[in-house]
Amino acid sequence: MTEPPDWMRPVDRDILAALERAQPEYVPLLANRLGLHLTYVERRFERLVEHDFVEPVSGEAVYRLTSRGESLLDAEREAE
Repeated sequence: MTEPPDWMRPVDRDILAALERAQPEYVPLLANRLGLHLTYVERRFERLVEHDFVEPVSGEAVYRLTSRGESLLDAEREAE
């Protein structure tokens, strides 16, 4: 996978990169660190989960990267 899927937005990459640095992560804390509205970040997480880039760790909105999410970030680094 060399290019992100068409549905991805730049913030999705920011979310994946933040999770790569510190995971698992609680969505409200991540939204705060990124300076984004919580509801927007929650929607983006839903999309990332739907496509298997992140996965929930608990029932309290804590997530981590999946191997697919890690692969996307690695491919983007290689492309740069």
